[in-house]
Amino acid sequence: MDAGVYRHKVIIQHRTVVKDNDGFQSEVWEDCYSNYAYINNLSGNERWAAAQVQMDRAVRFTFRYHKGLNEVKPEKYRIKWGSRIFTITFVDNVKYLNETVKIDTLEVE
Repeated sequence: MDAGVYRHKVIIQHRTVVKDNDGFQSEVWEDCYSNYAYINNLSGNERWAAAQVQMDRAVRFTFRYHKGLNEVKPEKYRIKWGSRIFTITFVDNVKYLNETVKIDTLEVE
């Protein structure tokens, strides 16, 4: 993929649970990775396959490979793009070539 298409600055955040002084737990999202991505709505077969999960909100972020992306798991990470938040549904190190990582998401309303 041409380097010029990676033009959207995004942040991947990690969820941690913290306790306050009274022992109450709360979630905190901390920035852990920031880089430029190619952003695209799902289309074609991908769009049809995801029809059950409110397709209007499904977005794919494509990154150049970085070893830190191997740690990204849907249950503990999310993507922030500007003021928009996206939950991660799938992470794909394309063909395990360590060149491109595609992350499928759903936008949080």
